[in-house]
Order: sequence, then C-alpha cells, then structure tokens
Amino acid sequence: LFATGEAKGTLHEWLKHNISRPTSVSADVEGADTTFTDLTQPSRVNNITQIIKQPVRVSRTERRVNVAAMGDPWAFQKADNLRQLKMKMEYAVLNAAKASGASGSARQMDGIDAFITSNNTARNSGTSYSEAELNASVSDVWTVVDPDKVFDMVLCTFKIKQAIAGFSGISTRYIDATERRLVKDVLVYDSSGGSHKIFAHKDVRDSAGSTTVYGLREDLWKVAYRDKPMFEELAKTGDADKGHWVTEFTIESLEERASFKRTGYNQNG
Repeated sequence: LFATGEAKGTLHEWLKHNISRPTSVSADVEGADTTFTDLTQPSRVNNITQIIKQPVRVSRTERRVNVAAMGDPWAFQKADNLRQLKMKMEYAVLNAAKASGASGSARQMDGIDAFITSNNTARNSGTSYSEAELNASVSDVWTVVDPDKVFDMVLCTFKIKQAIAGFSGISTRYIDATERRLVKDVLVYDSSGGSHKIFAHKDVRDSAGSTTVYGLREDLWKVAYRDKPMFEELAKTGDADKGHWVTEFTIESLEERASFKRTGYNQNG
C-alpha cells in the first residue's frame, strides 16, 4: 500500500516540516518595509533498519522423489517462503518496536503502532466500536492537520470491520478497487472529514482489553529499503540444498498526526 524509497544507512533519517495555519487576520501597510522572522527549519526523524530472513531447506531425497502436484520441491518451497517473508514484513511494519541491536541482538524498527503518539487513545476495556467512535477519531485528526491530510484508510480486525459495515445512514458504501489486478469490493466510510477505506487485517492487535483500530494516511507512510527481498543460495552442508530470503528495510512516518490509534475495544465489535 505504501510508497517505497531507499535507506542508505542502518539509522535512516528523513525530514519533517509542518506549516502552521494563521490564527488571526494578516494585513500589511502599503509601501512599508518587509519584516522578517526566523524561519522554521525541518526536523529530523529517524528509524532503524530491520533484517528479516526466511530460510529454505530441501533434502536431496525430497528433490528426487516425484511429489504429487508439487513439481520441483525447491521451487515450491522458495515461492512459499517468499510469502512467509512478506507476512513477517507486514507484521513488523505494524507491530515492531525500536531496538538498537547492541551486543549481538537484532536491530528492530519502530512500526506504525509505535509511531502514532499524537492521536493515541486508550478506551475503556470492552468499549463497543460505534459510528461515534470513528467520527471522534476523524475529529481528533482533522483538528491537528490540514483537511486534505486526514487519514484515508482504517485498519481493524474482521469483527470491527463487520461493525462498521453495519453503520446506519448513507455513509457506508462499496466501490470497485480498480487499483488491484483483481477487482474487489472495498468498504468505504464517508465522514465529514473525507472518505476512508476500511480494511480488515490479521496483524491488527485483537485480544481482550486491547483490540485496536488504526487510521492511516496512505501517502504519509513509506517503506525504505536497504535491500529489497532477495534470495541467496547458501553453501551446501549435509544432504540438503539450503538458502534464504532476506531483506533489510524500515518504515518512514512523514506525519504521524494524520493517523490515529485507539485501543481497548470489544473483540466482537
């Protein structure tokens, strides 16, 4: 869903710049000299690149046996484990928390959950997800960003999506998602702050007392790669062929205030 870029170091940095809206009427005297104020410099934001591997190993015997409907087990396992790698990446993008990787431990990025701090609300455990809850999130975000930067997608559990689909009025509708190769229906909620696509995602936290809903502005998140997913064959040891899929990447949050996180909802919506 997100745009991609390049990470040139294990500590990846980018710039964030906010423009404040005026809070009073501006007017200047005809013919007067221009007065200057100190300019606001962009601030630096950083994240750490994270390495994720997915191993592949197939024995000599397995490669030579005629396995029904599989073809070459090596090719099958490579394709299957690439899907596993991508699922690991998705989980990290959403749920990872930063770790420096000192003393031989693995480096770990901050994921979406860790980045969202401005519009982070803990609801009472077991709160039902209602139309008022979604509109309150829209209001929270609209207050702190430009109107055209309010979140345009909602990530939630399957049960929460079912609850949103049942909202009354004309705000809930279905459209064709033509940006995908396979055309499918996408649930869209129209609020006073814009349109919001609703996606159920298996990696969204779904446990008693901490079921979470996220609102994200798609063009304000980016995945930065040191290395895009690639396959490397490893030296042969023992009686098997070995290799791994490997990638190193991180996520950029260009403006976390355009997103929201709310936790504590009832698991059934």
